[in-house]
Amino acid sequence: MTTYEKISALCAERGIRLSALSAATGIRGSVFTELKSGRTRRLSTGTLTKVADFFEVPVEFLLDDADAVPTQQEELFRMRKVLFDASAKVTKEDLTKIIKMVEAFAKDDE
Repeated sequence: MTTYEKISALCAERGIRLSALSAATGIRGSVFTELKSGRTRRLSTGTLTKVADFFEVPVEFLLDDADAVPTQQEELFRMRKVLFDASAKVTKEDLTKIIKMVEAFAKDDE
């Protein structure tokens, strides 16, 4: 997964647009456009830090390491994304049931 794809997925997971991320972090929107198009290959350390801080993820998570073995956090993120994407196809009643199930699992772990 590229850095842009990771940032885009984080935005989707949290229901925000890249423009909102730009406004919240002070990063020009063109930075993300350049990254998406491939005209920019890497973000500066400062930009990566701002994005990582905003999403509360490690900077390393945002790096474009296609050959790297996913960390536990990356795997959890991938699984959450799958759940989020799948939830778009279910009814409100089903979502309510799913939320209750997840909350029950979370209580069991406490």
